[in-house]
Amino acid sequence: MQSLAPQQRLLLRAVAAEPAERLLAAAYLARHGLGRSAAVQHAAKALEQLDLIERAEGAGPWRLTDPMLARWLQERGQERLPAA
Repeated sequence: MQSLAPQQRLLLRAVAAEPAERLLAAAYLARHGLGRSAAVQHAAKALEQLDLIERAEGAGPWRLTDPMLARWLQERGQERLPAA
């Protein structure tokens, strides 16, 4: 995952946390702090070419191709700093 661009990593974490029909929807972009839709569109294309995200038969929600990676990212996303 370190070899991915920062925007690609953000999108990968967002899709792991919340598979979505419309990655470019304003609410989805805002909810996951993804920034500009053009950057997300470029990142999605790259992740799809790397076979990290997919849509079933070109329809349905975008999701990670590897369910174990999705689970790992979900668990890492829930990590919190220890209370002081």
